Amino acid sequence: MVVKIDKLIGLVTNKTCQLDAVPMWLVKEVHGLVSPFIMLLFNKSLALGYFPSEFKQAIVSPLLKKSRPDASDLKNFWPVSNLSFLSKLLERVIQR
Repeated sequence: MVVKIDKLIGLVTNKTCQLDAVPMWLVKEVHGLVSPFIMLLFNKSLALGYFPSEFKQAIVSPLLKKSRPDASDLKNFWPVSNLSFLSKLLERVIQR
């Protein structure tokens, strides 16, 4: 699974969420060192059937649906959730 996590980290863009403690470019740079620890965390989470509450947090931002809608009407916005890197990575590991 370490190889799979290494590969998934390599495929991720350098976008960093405000919830991430470390910038994504740094995680990608040291992925060979942190992958075993991430794997241990994920294995423990899956074995216990526990999704950490920190992974459930998101930064939600409104995004206008169209280029010129009425911005005063809340129906014209999409909620966009920015999740932490580890949350997204665990979801991808589970999907595969």
